[in-house]
Amino acid sequence: MRSHKPAYLAHKLKTGFRLRCPHCEHGRLFDRWFHMREICPYCQSRFERSSGDAIAGIYINVALAELIAIAGFFAVHEVFSPPIMLQLAFWLPFIFVFTLLFYPYARGLWTAILYLTGGIYADPDYDREYIASDEILAGRASFENE
Repeated sequence: MRSHKPAYLAHKLKTGFRLRCPHCEHGRLFDRWFHMREICPYCQSRFERSSGDAIAGIYINVALAELIAIAGFFAVHEVFSPPIMLQLAFWLPFIFVFTLLFYPYARGLWTAILYLTGGIYADPDYDREYIASDEILAGRASFENE
């Protein structure tokens, strides 16, 4: 793994959190909320090369949900002192809902981490999914002629 500046690392993590391909920063990681693309439609980077890559994103998701819930539980208990059953009635569903809503973002962060460690790169074995429209190609041709 190459050594990178902290600003570069933060930028790539932010790109993953924005659900964009960390390699080209244009392609979307997800086509539906729970369905991650196999490859980037722009640069052909394969997002999941081995069968355990998704698990770390799930670990990030669950760990963050639990940390927020535990910190929230103790903060609310310290300030308001509600009954524990009332707290559990709020924080247990919170963990469930948070993990559902944060899932793509956790996977995006993990994809960026995989990219930074060299696990994601362009894969020329795949055909390009993205086909530029005629307007884009005409604009590119006129730009190149200038």
